[in-house]
Amino acid sequence: MKKLSLLLTLLLVLLALSGCASLFTALTVEQPVSPDASMLVLEAVADDDDNGLINNNATGWAPWVEDEQGNIVPFQMVNILADAGTFYFAPNVMEGTYTLKGFRHVYTDYGLLPEGLIPSYEPFTENVYHIVQEFALDKPVVLELQAAQTESFGKYLVEYEWVGGAPGTTDDRWKANPASVKIEANPADRNMLKIVKGITNANWAPWNERNPETAY
Repeated sequence: MKKLSLLLTLLLVLLALSGCASLFTALTVEQPVSPDASMLVLEAVADDDDNGLINNNATGWAPWVEDEQGNIVPFQMVNILADAGTFYFAPNVMEGTYTLKGFRHVYTDYGLLPEGLIPSYEPFTENVYHIVQEFALDKPVVLELQAAQTESFGKYLVEYEWVGGAPGTTDDRWKANPASVKIEANPADRNMLKIVKGITNANWAPWNERNPETAY
């Protein structure tokens, strides 16, 4: 019986490890739409242990980045990379000036949620049940993106508390309490670029050719 339990435990561990490896290997990204296409990335963590931000069906964080025309740049989010927090990336952006103004927090107001509908995490899609909070940095980070470049805004520590969270009962229980939000910026951090340079699948190859960093 003990041998069987040990074998089952080993099997579960192997499945877990292979699952993580598959996720890492299968990390998808759009291919460059042109030879001049560029990518913006950044890393965000929730604590000093580099745990990623919580982004679930009811609440989520995303970078608040604007282009030269003041349009918000949508980012995709990944939480599966080893030795990194939450990985945000925006492929196929063109060269120009981009400004990280802060972070957007989008939460579900249950008073606005249609009956029977399960909310989803969509920080760049307007839904009637979503409320957008914008938390500005003390100093915006301006990045001059060149053509055919993968560049990073750096790394950001975002600390916060919800009004109620999962145990809460109010409609705004997933709202981030504005008084609790603290953002520590490190625009010079290159960790995210070094980590993604190590992604070897075919999807990332053209983007990593544009990445000036060396993989760990």
